[in-house]
Amino acid sequence: MLRLALPRTARAAIACFVLAASGSALAQDADSLFDDGVEAYRRGDDAAAIEAFKGALAANPGHDDAFRMWQRVEGQVLQEMLIEAGELGSLTARFLELAKVGREEARTDPGGAADVVDRYMSGDALQQRQALLEMQATYGPWAVPALIGPLADRAEPERRVAAIQALLRLGDDAVAPLMATLQSDDELTRTNAASVLGSLRDVRAAAALAWMAQGDPSEAAREVALGALAKMQGEAQALGIEARDATGLTQALTERWLSGDAGLSRPYDGAAIAWEWTDGGLEGTAVLAGLEDLMLAESALRAALAAGAGDAVRGHLAAVHAAQKAEITAAQRLPSLDGNELLDNAVAELPGLELDLALAGQHRAAALELLLAKRQPGAAAALLGSMGRSTAEVNAMRRALEVRDPSVSGAAALALGSLGDTDPSVVGRLGQAIGHVPDRLAMALGDTGLTAEGPGWALLTSQDVVAGMARAKAFPPKDVILVQDGLQGVTLDTLVFGLQNDPRTAETPVVIVTDNVDGVTSLYGDQVAAVVSEASWETVAGVAPPAGEQLERAMAMARHAAHILARMPPPRVKMVADYAAANLASGADDATKAAVLHLAGAAGLSTCVPGAEAIVLDGGSDELVLAAVRACGQLWAMNPPVGDREALAATLSGMLEGDAELARAAAEALGQLGGDAVASAR
Repeated sequence: MLRLALPRTARAAIACFVLAASGSALAQDADSLFDDGVEAYRRGDDAAAIEAFKGALAANPGHDDAFRMWQRVEGQVLQEMLIEAGELGSLTARFLELAKVGREEARTDPGGAADVVDRYMSGDALQQRQALLEMQATYGPWAVPALIGPLADRAEPERRVAAIQALLRLGDDAVAPLMATLQSDDELTRTNAASVLGSLRDVRAAAALAWMAQGDPSEAAREVALGALAKMQGEAQALGIEARDATGLTQALTERWLSGDAGLSRPYDGAAIAWEWTDGGLEGTAVLAGLEDLMLAESALRAALAAGAGDAVRGHLAAVHAAQKAEITAAQRLPSLDGNELLDNAVAELPGLELDLALAGQHRAAALELLLAKRQPGAAAALLGSMGRSTAEVNAMRRALEVRDPSVSGAAALALGSLGDTDPSVVGRLGQAIGHVPDRLAMALGDTGLTAEGPGWALLTSQDVVAGMARAKAFPPKDVILVQDGLQGVTLDTLVFGLQNDPRTAETPVVIVTDNVDGVTSLYGDQVAAVVSEASWETVAGVAPPAGEQLERAMAMARHAAHILARMPPPRVKMVADYAAANLASGADDATKAAVLHLAGAAGLSTCVPGAEAIVLDGGSDELVLAAVRACGQLWAMNPPVGDREALAATLSGMLEGDAELARAAAEALGQLGGDAVASAR
């Protein structure tokens, strides 16, 4: 199945058009032509649509103009136009690219929203309508701060009504800033904000309303908050949230924000906004996409702590901080975010997150258990590096050792080993870290022909489209994504479009598995990495990008593991000898092999003798050769050499006249090698 396109009559039935505010003459021409193109498409006249779109683009609309046009059209119609083959689809995609930049600019540079709100508040009916549409299309949440004053206007009730109507029209864009507004010192402001939130019925506000209903100093405000909360009970139950008390709602919402619940999370679109009530006003800050939900969770948890929730939510707060740390560090690996100012700002917050995790103390144990239960390996691995020595934390880390995800079990072993834990389960997992490169990740949506993990690859699968897409986009980034053509309830167009227009998957190779290879290739051949009838691991490996960064992370873990093992009593470390020998024979970098050679010498790992001798004879970087010579000296004291004694002696003798540190190590090795080599060395 290639797609399930709606008939043109159905398209007309679901389309929704509104008038845009007037702008420059060029922009107005582009507006009209764009509308003409959409209308022609609805009628089925593709030729007229193409000509109209060409004319609109020829008018050279700005990013903000294109974004305003884009926002005026109902989403399903846009999707249908985008999946059209040929010139119509290409022209529509061009508008999308312009609009995406415009949306980014609107989210990060909100200047002008207050002027639009002023026009809305003071204009006639037509001017109000135009201003309201401009608020929706261009400014979204940035219009809310300018609406807060009128929302609490005691002198002119009609201004309050107008502000409420505008906030309701802004819809979910108004929810987060209104949640922050509940912290206002003004009773009417927070009461009206609660009332609007109740009308919007957005479950994200449930915990904030519950705390307000429980502890607001005003009885009237408590009643309004309680009524607002009651209005969203149905929506909460639909998401599986049964809790009614404030603490339970805070915990439930946090857990869903941590999991990226599609019912609560907003699209990952490059930028988001964090809202705070400060100095008597509403302040928004553009933040890295992916942090918006986590910052909502943090705000809810801090409000819970301020209200007296105490230890019941401290573990959840630590889990959120770990998730923020993981989100930021993973975003640093996205090529599309290189040089991104929002990412730079987020990276600057990492030291503060480390302090927050340190302050969490023993509550880190509950945080780790929560992250493991919610299958958040990235956040769990980020948290493990901050764990302490308490009994609860150690027990939680031991459970993490059993997790299948290598990033989690490896991080748990590193954390326990750093604390001096020499249990065989810890030592064995550290050995695996030095002997194997972690598998690369492939994600398969539907039946793609891959049923087991391939050599060097881990496979994630999902038959559920929504859950699968969320998992495909979630960090850590996947190396390859495979998609089955014909998944129930979704078109192939939607899947490909969704993956290619998300920064987390935009650069990820996509493989389509289909019975109609020729037909799909004609439509998507230039957009995806491969179209096949049945996928194999050879297919996956053939389209995968180089694993350079992943190898760097693997080598860093191997070096860390080797350093920890080298500090342990030698009898405890003997069990990792084969892993160490495998590392020396692998393609590990010189720094990692040097760390393993240090371990081999310190622990007397006899299986590493051949590898150390080979490096002495074959050479390498100064760091590697020095480590190999030292290891040979230590290992030959307990085990005889296995290679050519004469060749080893000659090579080591040649090192006696060079660098002093290397000469000393070579002399020690020659002394252990013994025989005629020592007599003829000097």
